[in-house]
Amino acid sequence: MKSNPTSFSDNRSKVDRGAHEAKAHHKHIKESDVLKVAETKVVSVRPTSSVLESARLMRQHDFRRLPVTDAGTNRLLGLVTAISILDFLGGGPKYRIIEEDYRGNFLSAINAPITKIMSEASFVTRKESVSDVIRFIVTKHTSCLPVVDSVESMRVEAIVTERDILPSGEDFGVTVGDVMNTKLIEATPGMMLSDVSRVMVRNGLRRLPVIQECRLTGIVTVFDVLKFLEKGNFRGVNAEENLSTRVSEVMSEPVTVSPDDDLSVVPRLIHETGFGGFPVVEEENVLGIVTSTDVLKWVYLQS
Repeated sequence: MKSNPTSFSDNRSKVDRGAHEAKAHHKHIKESDVLKVAETKVVSVRPTSSVLESARLMRQHDFRRLPVTDAGTNRLLGLVTAISILDFLGGGPKYRIIEEDYRGNFLSAINAPITKIMSEASFVTRKESVSDVIRFIVTKHTSCLPVVDSVESMRVEAIVTERDILPSGEDFGVTVGDVMNTKLIEATPGMMLSDVSRVMVRNGLRRLPVIQECRLTGIVTVFDVLKFLEKGNFRGVNAEENLSTRVSEVMSEPVTVSPDDDLSVVPRLIHETGFGGFPVVEEENVLGIVTSTDVLKWVYLQS
């Protein structure tokens, strides 16, 4: 297990100055045009793309959401999310598609067109400010938004994610422990992928700490499940056989933070590791979890 070794000064004036400078910087960002922070090289899928192909693209590009666009016009048709794929794999109602349309045949189902599980896409236009985007992401609990040229044409020009609008700085003047989520939902190494998918879908979670005998032994994320799909090491044709794979076979080693760390460590670790959230650990006890969403809520809604 890797833990963050960074320590932060307890000097109050330094913390206050750092927080003030951070807020001033974030205010400037919030007033900017969304295209100044959005990614214009958009990775998207077509309506005929398969579930498996979409999962591979998510893994390769570290995206949890992909726009579904028309091949000729690049018009936004929908959105496919990592949670939708987990839902499809047994986490929720979309699993019925495997049972009813493919008679439980897992290999056929994962090659189904993405339109089987895509959802209506939330989006913003190029005229929106970063502040509008932040408000939408936080209040609607979404991690990314396609940016379209207009409501009429719906042509995708860019995409903006939580990571694009994360603040940066040396000290935010607030600790991880002040903003972390203490309502933990845990996994165990012996849980099956179908169990984990169900828990994530029902609770709208993208990661679960894996606990064994009261100790943190790993973390399982939506990307770990997508990696399982990408590798293609399936046990058979039947869906239930493949979804019985245990958490211990797919989980990742966690990167942890301390409740006393300044919150600024979280954006830094997100950019360094590619992870979107971190268990908060003190003396081997998991106290909570802190994510990119927690950072955005504090900086932009409570500062």
